[in-house]
Amino acid sequence: MDGRPGVFCVFVVGPTATGKTRFAIDLALALDGEVINADSMQVFRGFDLGTAKPTVEETRGVKHHMIDVADPAADDGWSVAVFAERAREAISSVSGAGRLPIVAGGSGLYINSLIYDMDFSGAGRDEGFRREIVEIPSKHSPEALYAILKSMDAEAALAIHPNNTKRVARAIERLRSGGEHGSVRGFPESFRPSASIVPFILRLTMERGALYERIDERARAFVGSGLIEEVRGLMGSGVSPGANAMQGIGYKEIAAFLKGDCDIETAVSLIQRNTRRFAKRQETWFKRLDADAVFDMTVPGGYGDSLEAAVEAVSAARSAAR
Repeated sequence: MDGRPGVFCVFVVGPTATGKTRFAIDLALALDGEVINADSMQVFRGFDLGTAKPTVEETRGVKHHMIDVADPAADDGWSVAVFAERAREAISSVSGAGRLPIVAGGSGLYINSLIYDMDFSGAGRDEGFRREIVEIPSKHSPEALYAILKSMDAEAALAIHPNNTKRVARAIERLRSGGEHGSVRGFPESFRPSASIVPFILRLTMERGALYERIDERARAFVGSGLIEEVRGLMGSGVSPGANAMQGIGYKEIAAFLKGDCDIETAVSLIQRNTRRFAKRQETWFKRLDADAVFDMTVPGGYGDSLEAAVEAVSAARSAAR
């Protein structure tokens, strides 16, 4: 960056349902900031209820970036590389306008793509191995390819539909190139810190029992407030149940219900179970980051104190970085 220091940027991270959206908005209001979304589902247009995408009223006038920027029907039109490029542009623009960029979200790879310099060029790819795995579905079956992914990382496999062979193959490639099993192991030691961004990381956490209770309640609320109609509308508009975007938790389960594969009680139960598992993986991922401050959202009535402490910590760090 021509010797110039990187852009000071706040990151609000943590498991789903810990209150990252509200926390980031309150920080933005207190510190004259704008929010850059780092939720891999909120980038998709029309995916609102099941992603807890903030409404206009909930944003309270705070400008948000990287929301509703991707076409859910175009499987090959969006990637973490595209996200990283566009999110970095947003961060630079916000900072250039004299405001504080605040990245908020629970998608670990999206967060890592901003705080580390990651190579998305495909350099070092084993083309022979790639041809081998791409041919497995036609030579054998999609299930055979999916079984390979499950053997490498069973948790990663949960997030991908077995019939989405392109995505399954890409996941296998990433895991193989990353060395030891799992996309969490190997992060973040294998990446260099970003030269263009100076991260200040705030990690939100919550006692597991309280978090799981909130997750279960939220799943029921999503369905009760119109998630079924939202998914039906997406499918009616041309978004295939097999599309990458439709593999998100809440969407794949409701799509299965609409196809007659299960009843609504089973769908809700699966949403709750899959979200709890996802939250556990997020907690593991974000614990590996060197957070500047950690706030327990379980503490009754402690939200205001946590926010005040965060504002003070960010203000001090921002002044020091100038």
